Amino acid sequence: MKTENIIYKMLVENTGVHMCDSGGEDGRHWQRNQKKKLKDFKNEIDISYDEDGHCTKSLFHHLNESCTYLPDITDQFNDWINEDKYHWIDNKNGRSHIIADVEDFMNKFIYPDNKAQCTYTYNFDNCLSQDIQWISSGDLYQNNIIALCIHNGADARGGMTDYKFFKIDPDMFYMMDEEYFREDEDIKEQYKENRV
Repeated sequence: MKTENIIYKMLVENTGVHMCDSGGEDGRHWQRNQKKKLKDFKNEIDISYDEDGHCTKSLFHHLNESCTYLPDITDQFNDWINEDKYHWIDNKNGRSHIIADVEDFMNKFIYPDNKAQCTYTYNFDNCLSQDIQWISSGDLYQNNIIALCIHNGADARGGMTDYKFFKIDPDMFYMMDEEYFREDEDIKEQYKENRV
C-alpha cells in the first residue's frame, strides 16, 4: 500500500470517545477527518498563514513528504503483538499498541544496540495541523526507522492511532518548527498566497 494511503487511513482511524474528553459530539480529529477523502487531504494547502503570520503545516503533506511506509516491519510488529495480545481479563500483561511495547519491539528487533525513546509533538512548539508521537532509537540520521502514531482524539492524553513503521528523511521530518516558516523570507514568499 502506498504511503499516502496509509497516512490517510491513520488520519481517519477511529480512536474512540470518552465521556471525560473534550471532543463533544464531533470535535475529535478522527471525526472531522472522516468527512474527507484522500483527494481532500492531497488538495490541502501545504503551509498556510493566518493574519498574524502564524503558520500551520498540513500533517498529511508533512508525513507524505518525509516518510516511507514499511509494511513488512509493521506486519512483523502486529504479529508479535498477536502472539501475546493484551486482554483486560484474560491477559492483563499482554502486548498492545502502547509505548512500552513498541519500545520493547524496537529494542529487540529493529535497533538492539540503542535504547528506544518516545517523542510527542504536544510537548513542544510545532506548526503541524495535528500532533504525532513516534518511537525512535539513537541518532535518526543513522537509525531512520521509526514507529509512528497520530493523535486523533480531542484530549492530548489519549486518542492515538495504532503504530505503523516508517523510514524517514530526518531533514524533512524535522521541518515542523514554526519559527523556520515564519522567519525565512524565501519560505514566506513561497507560501504567501496561502492565507487562512
